Amino acid sequence: MTDRDTASMSKMWVDAVSSGAATVNGQRLYSDRDVRVVWYADVLDPRSPSGCDYKSGDARARRASNDPDLKEVISTAGSILSAITALVADDTGAVGQLRALSADAAFLSDSRKRCAAEQRLGDALDRARKEGRPVILVAHSLGAIVAYDYLSSRGDTGLVEQFITIGSPVGAPSLRRLLIGGDDADTLTRPASVKHWINIRNENDVFAAPITVGKDVVASAPSDEPDPHEMVGYLRGGATNAEVAADWCAAFVDKPPAACASVRRPSP
Repeated sequence: MTDRDTASMSKMWVDAVSSGAATVNGQRLYSDRDVRVVWYADVLDPRSPSGCDYKSGDARARRASNDPDLKEVISTAGSILSAITALVADDTGAVGQLRALSADAAFLSDSRKRCAAEQRLGDALDRARKEGRPVILVAHSLGAIVAYDYLSSRGDTGLVEQFITIGSPVGAPSLRRLLIGGDDADTLTRPASVKHWINIRNENDVFAAPITVGKDVVASAPSDEPDPHEMVGYLRGGATNAEVAADWCAAFVDKPPAACASVRRPSP
């Protein structure tokens, strides 16, 4: 997403959530201010100086210190890709792809970049808490890794009402350790900051892994979606929206929207 327009991408994702919600009961559930997009592609851009350091007692700092040789190889590859992008004209299609690969390498090898990306999520969650708003956090693919890594560092219970991972590799131990570090002692657990965790994976999505620490749902991508891993397909899919709508309505302490009257929680 490094070369994408943030406004247009955010609108596409919010529209997908809104249209998907309408399939639950035919009514509008969310206003524009109820849905917020956490953007961090610019942080991972090789041209960005953004970065931060994990505190010494943070579990992420310990995980980040594992497998330094692999990280060095990936970091070198990322540096080479960054150098190539500086030599390629910006109007070519290749530069965007190279920059995206370089950004992925930065996430894998540079804990300071990863810290800065995760802090974007932290800022959004802290803002919601300050406003007294309950949070249903929906995270796709690498975003689920970002969210899991960050939430694992929080000690405040109940920060997130419902953590919904879609198309997520976080349940695959080898991929999780490759992306955020760790060793055999780092088993998958539900972060203390999360009340409930639901993992939704389309049946033909090879990048999505099951979890055993929450509700695991196998679903089908929309019939008109050719890529079962595509984020928009998940966001407008029936399984995702049934869970999000039920959690959204349940989060209201008083006077939920009238549209919630016909929303029912899916079976466990």
